[in-house]
Amino acid sequence: MKQIDHIAIAVFSIKETSQTLRRLFNWHFSDIQEIPEQEIRASFVSLDKLLIELIEPMSVRSKLHTFLTKRGEGLHHIALRSGDIQADLSRLDHLGVQLLQKSAQMGASGKQIAFISPKETSGVLFELCESLKGEEHGDE
Repeated sequence: MKQIDHIAIAVFSIKETSQTLRRLFNWHFSDIQEIPEQEIRASFVSLDKLLIELIEPMSVRSKLHTFLTKRGEGLHHIALRSGDIQADLSRLDHLGVQLLQKSAQMGASGKQIAFISPKETSGVLFELCESLKGEEHGDE
C-alpha cells in the first residue's frame, strides 16, 4: 500500500461538478458508472498515475447522501492501491485496526475495495483497493 490509487470527492451532481472541473482544468471525466452495491455513481479523470473520482449518491438512503448532508461536498476518501486486499485487511485486523469491512466488496471499475475507519486515521477515510488481475489505470 505504497501508492495512491485515487482521491474521491463527494458531490451532489457529477454532471455539474465535472463540467466545472472541465472548464477550470480541462479535465475530461469518464462516463458515469453506477455501483449499486455502494448506492453511488462514479466518474473518473486520470491525471498521469493518479485518478480523481467524483462520487454522488444514487438515493437519499445512500450512506453517501448522509455524508453530504452532514459535511457538504468535498474530500471523501483517499484510496491506496493494494496488491492483495484480503491479506492487507487480515494484517490490519490482526493489528487491531477498526475496519469498516473485514472482507473486500465490489467497487467502481470492478475493483475490490474496503475501508478503514476514519477513527483510526485522524478523521481521514482511507480505502484499500485492488484492481482486477492484469488491469491497471487506463482511462477509467
